[in-house]
Amino acid sequence: MVDRAGVSATIKKRYGAALRAQWLEKCAAHIEQALRELEETAGGRKPVHLETQVRLVAEQLVHSEISDSCLPSLVVEAETQHVKELAGHPGVFLQVQSVVDVGVSKYAMWEAAREKEDFEQRGIRPSYLPQLTDEDDSGSGEANSTAATQAEASGDSHPKIPRKMLKLVLTDGQRHVSALEVEPIAQLSAELAIGSKVVVTGAQTVAGTGVLCLRAGNIRVVGGAPAQYAQQTLRARMAELLGLEDRRGT
Repeated sequence: MVDRAGVSATIKKRYGAALRAQWLEKCAAHIEQALRELEETAGGRKPVHLETQVRLVAEQLVHSEISDSCLPSLVVEAETQHVKELAGHPGVFLQVQSVVDVGVSKYAMWEAAREKEDFEQRGIRPSYLPQLTDEDDSGSGEANSTAATQAEASGDSHPKIPRKMLKLVLTDGQRHVSALEVEPIAQLSAELAIGSKVVVTGAQTVAGTGVLCLRAGNIRVVGGAPAQYAQQTLRARMAELLGLEDRRGT
C-alpha cells in the first residue's frame, strides 16, 4: 500500500508541492495496481519503501498538469495582486507555461530552431556550417577536411540556438507569474519543454511589477512535461508568434 500521508509530506518537504488529495488517491491507486500485477508475476509480495513510493509518485507528478495535481502555492499582494517574494526552502513548485529569449528576435530564433531540427532529423546542414566531404559521409576513416575538423574541435559543427536573456511565464495552476533571467542559468534554455516543472526558491520581485528575478540559486528544473504540450516545440512556438505556416514545427 502507498503511504499517502508519508508521500505527500515528503514531496512537500522536497519540492514545495502540496498535492491534491484526489489526484494523489488516483496516482496511488494506479501504483498499487501496478504493484499487484508485479507481485503476481514475481510470485510474492515485497515491501515497497517510502522512498520508492515517493519516486513513483514524483514521476507521475512531473508529467501531470499542475492544476490537476497541486494546490495553488503563489501568494499575491492584496492591493496589487502581484506575486510576493518567494520564500526560501523548500520553495514553490511551478509549471513552465512559456519561455522566450527576449534578447533574440523571434524570426532569428525560429530560423535557428528550424535549422537545428532539420539537422537532427534529416541531416540537412545549414550553410554556415562546413559541409562534410564524401569521405566524411562514408565513414572511411580518412582525415576530415580542415574546416570540418576545426569545427568539430571548436564545437561549431552543430546548429546552435541563440542565447541572450530568457523570460518565463510560470504557474501554480491558478495564478501566473513572469520571471526574468538576470544572470545566465545553465538549467534553462529557450528549448525548455513547456509543462516542465521547476522549484523556485527565494526569488525577489521587481518593485511594482511582481516579475521574479531569477538567478542560478533561485530555480531548479525538476523536468517532465504533460503529453498535451508535446507539440509546443521551440520551432512551433516561434512560428505561431510570427504567424508562419510551419507544418514541420507543429
